[in-house]
Order: sequence, then C-alpha cells, then structure tokens
Amino acid sequence: MPRTDLTIRPEIHHLLTFLKISPEDLLFTDDPPLSSLPKSTRITLVDHNKLEPALRTYFQESNVRGIIDHHHDEGGSAHAKPRIVEKSGSCASLVTNYFKEVFPASGVVRGELARLGLAAALIDTTNLSNKVTEHDTSAVEFLEGVINGMPVEVGGEAWDRQKFFDGIWNAKNDIDRMSLRDLLRKDWKEWTEGVNGKKVGIAAILRDLEWLRSRDGSGGQEAFLTGVKSWATERELDLVSVMTTIGQGEEFKREAMVWALGESVKQCVASFEEKAQREDLQLKPWSDGGLDSKDGERKAWRQFNLAASRKQVAPLLRESLREVEVKGGQSKV
Repeated sequence: MPRTDLTIRPEIHHLLTFLKISPEDLLFTDDPPLSSLPKSTRITLVDHNKLEPALRTYFQESNVRGIIDHHHDEGGSAHAKPRIVEKSGSCASLVTNYFKEVFPASGVVRGELARLGLAAALIDTTNLSNKVTEHDTSAVEFLEGVINGMPVEVGGEAWDRQKFFDGIWNAKNDIDRMSLRDLLRKDWKEWTEGVNGKKVGIAAILRDLEWLRSRDGSGGQEAFLTGVKSWATERELDLVSVMTTIGQGEEFKREAMVWALGESVKQCVASFEEKAQREDLQLKPWSDGGLDSKDGERKAWRQFNLAASRKQVAPLLRESLREVEVKGGQSKV
C-alpha cells in the first residue's frame, strides 16, 4: 500500500508502537516508486498468487520468483520456487512455517519477529477461533515457543496471548470516526476480468450493514449507498461488493451486499446468488430486502456459513462477471 494509507490502519500503528518500530523503517509501494526498479527485479507474491493489473505495469510473469498464498489458485507463475498456495486462515502462517528453519536463533529481533508473525495469524483467525487450519496452529505453536523461550525484560510482563490479541483487535476495530470512503478502502481487493477489463471490487468492513446505513450524522441509507457508488465510480468498477463482519465467538456475524453497476451486468447479482447457493454460503435476505433495489441490480444478505470469507466469495463474483463478458455485455458505471 502507499504510505498515506497507513493512516487508515490503526492496528498497524498499535503494533508498531508496541514493538517500538518507526513507520519510517517500513517500505511502501511509493518508496521507491515501482517505476524506478530495474526490469530484472525479482519479486515474491505474498497473499495473492497472480500478478494484479497494477503490478503488470511494471512486472511480467518472469519477474515472479516465489509465491506464498492462501487464496484460490489462479495458476500463475508455474515456475515460481517456492510456489505455496494452500488453504490456511492466515497467509502469515504459511510464511512462518516456510521460514522456520532460518528463523533467527538469538537476539532481540527473534522475539520481535515472532510477535509480528503472531499478530497477523491471530487477527486473521480471531485468536485461533475462526478459519483455523493445521498451518495456523503449527505456526502459532512455533512462534509462541519462541516468545516463551525469550528472557523477560526487567519490569516486563510474561507472555499473555489474549492480552496481545485484544490490543490489536481493539485497535483494528477503532474505526467509528473514519469516513465511509476510508472504511471502503481500508481492507479492499479488486480484480480485472476478461479481455474487456471488467472490474469487480470487494470491501471488507468490521461493522454490520445496519451500522453503516444508520450512522449518526452520516445521512442514513441514502448516504451509504451514494458513498458506495461514488467509490465504485472512482475505481471504475462494473461490480462492487461490501462484506461485513462483526463480533467474536458465538456473536460472530457475516453479511454481504452486491451491486451491479449497469444494466448489462445486472444478471451478475442473480448469477452470484445462484453460485453462492451451490457453494452453500447459506445466504438469507438481509432485513427483509431493506437494501435491495427493485430492478435487481443490488441485493444484500445475512451469511450463515461463517467459515466462508472473501476468499470464497470473490471467485464467485469474478466468475459471474466473466460470464457476462462471454455473453457480450458492455457496461459503464
């Protein structure tokens, strides 16, 4: 992400402060600009397994020398070594397990690196309570072993995973004062499909749809929908989705809204719903259709299959958009 986007990631600020790491010591996409890198630059894709359109401006498949990812395998860069694309709750777990053998054997950085890996693994799996695989439990066990083996500093506290997790979780959820645009772009993914370059984007937000459409002073449902469409227009999308999660444990809840931006892609919504039924996402109309449009271009659901995250939803939306292109549809926001 660009350096300016750090302002919408309070959980990163919390972790940097906790580990006494300066933001100046981090590298972002704009320092140095990707355009200044040699064309021979070797890159590793992490948390995705195919060059995204923004990266294709600077790199080709031959630049990709490694992949570590936990999303649906799109088949890119077959030559990459390592090429690890496996199901896990957190991509950080796969990274940790791959580098176990060369993990620092001593020094302060050993404990700091363990905490950095744990932060991502625990947040992605809600403290090992959601989407957990053997990769995640193995990584957390290893990293906690590292931390428990480190000497406790004078005046310091013994390791407490729950306290560590709660600090990051609370920081990540400190989003009430963010604008809708910032909420939409905070945890954002988009894809370009087919030869005509149709685009779909998904925002993941840690609040429910009722909160989003009824925030005090936000203008209510109309302002929420206007804001989503404005962001979609800014990103030049054909299809936009807002996925929400809220709570932990038994109170955990998922919702989704899908909006086709143009008459020619309207069928994507029904197509997605059909595919979601096939994949057992267990969708039920949200609030008796309170966010649905009369023309069928927009629908919202409560999702009762809580294990299905954006990793499972995105391929269905992308497939629906590709099918529209095959049928010859054209659309503009």
